[in-house]
Amino acid sequence: MFKAIQTSVSGLLASTARANTAASNIVNSQVTSTPFSPNTGTTQSPGFTPQRLQQTTTAYGGVRTTNVPVSPASLSVYNPSSPLSNEQGLVDVPNVSFPVEIAELQRAKHAYAANAKMIKALDETAQVLLKS
Repeated sequence: MFKAIQTSVSGLLASTARANTAASNIVNSQVTSTPFSPNTGTTQSPGFTPQRLQQTTTAYGGVRTTNVPVSPASLSVYNPSSPLSNEQGLVDVPNVSFPVEIAELQRAKHAYAANAKMIKALDETAQVLLKS
């Protein structure tokens, strides 16, 4: 029973990490930066690098999460009025897809609920066993 609880708790933690990663991507989706220009030697101003969460199964039955940078991290868009635009009027924006991030939030929500129900069921089972 302990292994089942441990697995469900790792699932709760993974769901929380998934929601946090998607939320961070959404919140920082409008951070602009100056594109790198090899012709002028202009260095790129620091921008936001979106992350994608990877889940792997561990030897003991739980899951482990790792944030991996999205590639390409940014896309160039035309915005000549931005102070960060280059000589062509381009700025880099993070490569964030709102539909993908909303789907990740929904996935995290459902996985969290499923793991919470599993922990509740295990608790109820333990209570019944202790009363016997």
